[in-house]
Amino acid sequence: MQPTSSPPQHQADLNGRLEALASQVNELLEQGDRPAARAACESMFALNGAYNQAHMLMARVMMPGDNYAAILSRLHRHLQPAGYAEIGVATGASMALAEADTHCVGIDPCPRVTANIAARARLYPVTSDDFFARYNLLEELGVERLDLAFIDGLHLFEQALKDFINLEKYAHPGTVVMIHDCYPPTELSAARDRVMAYWAGDVWRMIPLLVKYRPDLKVGVIPSLPSGLGMVTGLDAGSTLLEERFDEIVAEFMALEYAELDERRDELLPPLSNDWDAILGQLPG
Repeated sequence: MQPTSSPPQHQADLNGRLEALASQVNELLEQGDRPAARAACESMFALNGAYNQAHMLMARVMMPGDNYAAILSRLHRHLQPAGYAEIGVATGASMALAEADTHCVGIDPCPRVTANIAARARLYPVTSDDFFARYNLLEELGVERLDLAFIDGLHLFEQALKDFINLEKYAHPGTVVMIHDCYPPTELSAARDRVMAYWAGDVWRMIPLLVKYRPDLKVGVIPSLPSGLGMVTGLDAGSTLLEERFDEIVAEFMALEYAELDERRDELLPPLSNDWDAILGQLPG
């Protein structure tokens, strides 16, 4: 009789199989065979549904093209925003994409800035709710126009919705708002509570919410690594609907399950091709 594998040996065998599949996915992506790469990712999930690398690789399968930082960088160069606001600064890597003449406000209760920020930036180490309760954004920017904003704070859609509502109060018809983490590739990556390193949260719920309740807006989602990038234009500083019906709307979309997103992804997250010409076509004229 063959001896049974010890738990450590079983884990080592499992890890070996996962690593082999990960290598296979990388090879298939290099060859351009995305359907086969997706199937290999699914095999990884069957072995260990919480294997972080499997979720990251699935993101690569589903989101070819430029990553979100490259898109933001091109937006800064194209729009040359006079005023730029960023919610969720972290290390400052995305704020460092702003041009030197741009007036920036960065909002983050626990910033860990290590990037070299060339823009005229002011950092506010407070929550976004506190910032908007205490400050006038345009006064803090020191310019008359908010041309570009990036929401990348808490990975919870109701907070992202609050941030959008507060930013829109300072918008003009040409303002562009970008929202990170709108295209989670897997259910676990879209969980409200973080269970692994790769995590988008449920910010994706923001997109069908805006599509339903603000048909006056132009909304699209760019499938860009690592977790998608929403683009919203056509803002109206005078709109109060989202704020007035906040609790009702949040309750409605809290009930929207990820399984429905899996079935109706292109319907719930209106796709915008990860192509610069397509992105330009979404921008105000």
